[in-house]
Amino acid sequence: MPFEDNVATIFVQTLRSGNRIKLSSRPGINGAPAFSPDGRKLVLTLGGIDGNLDIYILDRATRQVKRLTTNRSIDTEGTWAPDGQTIYFTSDRSGGPQIYKISANGGSPTRVTFEGSYNARPRLSPDGGKLALVHLDRGNYRVGVLDLSDGELLILSAGNQDESPSFAPNSDSLIYATRDGSEGVLEMVSADGLYRQRLASRGGDIREPVWSPFPRY
Repeated sequence: MPFEDNVATIFVQTLRSGNRIKLSSRPGINGAPAFSPDGRKLVLTLGGIDGNLDIYILDRATRQVKRLTTNRSIDTEGTWAPDGQTIYFTSDRSGGPQIYKISANGGSPTRVTFEGSYNARPRLSPDGGKLALVHLDRGNYRVGVLDLSDGELLILSAGNQDESPSFAPNSDSLIYATRDGSEGVLEMVSADGLYRQRLASRGGDIREPVWSPFPRY
């Protein structure tokens, strides 16, 4: 999501060729894009010249957008459920960041998280049963997993600034970014919290990890 002519712009880039296609460069904010499971649509955050952030769905073929949320709060960080029927997103409409869900066809959002004053950055497991998030835990930002069947929240990480959780394709592990002094590093943890390890890197500030899906042949 580069800035082009001082405007935040969303592109889709083909990794093999490097070719890219501009999808959204509307006035105001264009951000937080995420592909639908079939790759045909994007959920994204748009904020017009008034700066109010809402969740939209963009059809890649027609470039048409459909607005899902209309609240005066900040609605952002949309992500798809694996079946493509539901969007999860972060909103401060309850007074602080919490996670909500809404049908991809529109309707009224439903609050999903209730434990604590801060829950953000939702990411669904590929099997659809768990929701990874960033949770404020006694002053520390940590990665947690919410069991969508019973609402139980399990804190998985132990740092003070952990972020950007991403599930493995088998839903059994997650990767996330954390801090080691002034540097960003990566850690991996099992979804039950029983196993955690630091991943080796070549230095530098590492952030925003994403686990690639299983290859399609």
